[in-house]
Amino acid sequence: MLKITTRSFPIGFFIGENMAKLIETGIQIERLNEIVARFEDGFRQIYGQNIDLSPNSPDGQMVGLLAQMRMDIEELAENVYRQLDPDVATGAWLEQRVAYAGLMRRGANYSYLRSVALTGEPNTKLYSGIVVSDTHKVRWVLVSDVTLDSNGSARADFRSEQLGAFNLAKNTNLTIETITLGLISATTQDDAEIGIEEETDTQLRERFLFSRTKNAQNSAEAINAKIAALPDVKHVRVLENNTGQRDSFGVEPHSINVIVNGGDSNSIADVIYQNKGAGVGLQGDTQVTLQRDNEQRVIKFDRAAMVDIQISMRCVRYEDFTQINKSEITEQLAKQVFNIGQAVSLSRLYSPINQVGGFWVKELKIARKDQQLKAENVVLQPREIARILPNDVTIEVE
Repeated sequence: MLKITTRSFPIGFFIGENMAKLIETGIQIERLNEIVARFEDGFRQIYGQNIDLSPNSPDGQMVGLLAQMRMDIEELAENVYRQLDPDVATGAWLEQRVAYAGLMRRGANYSYLRSVALTGEPNTKLYSGIVVSDTHKVRWVLVSDVTLDSNGSARADFRSEQLGAFNLAKNTNLTIETITLGLISATTQDDAEIGIEEETDTQLRERFLFSRTKNAQNSAEAINAKIAALPDVKHVRVLENNTGQRDSFGVEPHSINVIVNGGDSNSIADVIYQNKGAGVGLQGDTQVTLQRDNEQRVIKFDRAAMVDIQISMRCVRYEDFTQINKSEITEQLAKQVFNIGQAVSLSRLYSPINQVGGFWVKELKIARKDQQLKAENVVLQPREIARILPNDVTIEVE
């Protein structure tokens, strides 16, 4: 056990005059090498120049321990200072900062399977809470009681057992996890109603930055910020053309084109109406009629067109790995979120793929669904948004 010789020294020696302090450019702290040098100088002043302060000596180790304690305090002060800046704050600190702008972190919600086809013994009553699972091991819970009809069939809604965004294609056979007499099968009839993951620090910070334009009126930035803040809005893009010619995005002269993924149409239309500049035209295939000042106002915008992306991957297993977790690779790819108009690049897909170990990628090809797979990026139109469904991912292991 380390034995340290007892020494006495003034508490001011530990605190010193160089503790973290605020200056015009931010915060200034003392670094570890500076603290060690100052402590060593202080020890020599108190106990003499011949004191042994080598790292292996008791006094040298005392200097090291005290210096590290002081450095920890300095770094804590620096971290607290930085967390006051919303541009770098994280977690609860970021939530406190954005609260001043009236924002809260958006929580996750459940994904749903609507109108799942159930078959079994006629007139069997099925109780809420029955659990089924899909091919990706995601568990789904029956939302409410349902009774099979005289033909032994019924439709019912299931929600994901866990909060979050879970994809599942229609016509998928589900595995019945809860032992239930009289229930034989469960099959999806529609694609899953995908939920929302809890808002990340990056997403919350981005929404906070958008909120800074909320007080602006008659601007594309204000429309973007306020629509993004609406419930259930996942993505928004505002294309603006201030010229006298139709632009490359197809926006007419002196007009704006709002493209939205998610959200209530009436709420979106109201934001556009309240913030659109006088004389600015609107375009889009979605039309909402608002009653304002005893007049009907037609507001136009577009809904983002969903583009399913298919992926084909061939990988080679490392010799020291016995099995490749294909389900985990598929899950990581399906979690990817794209913005409206954002291309699907091959380079981006390697990052989630490489989160699963045990192999190297020999070939990766992507394409719009039902088109020829190529080792090329998939370019999207300005009003399209990409998604990756688990059933559209094919993985071969060599």
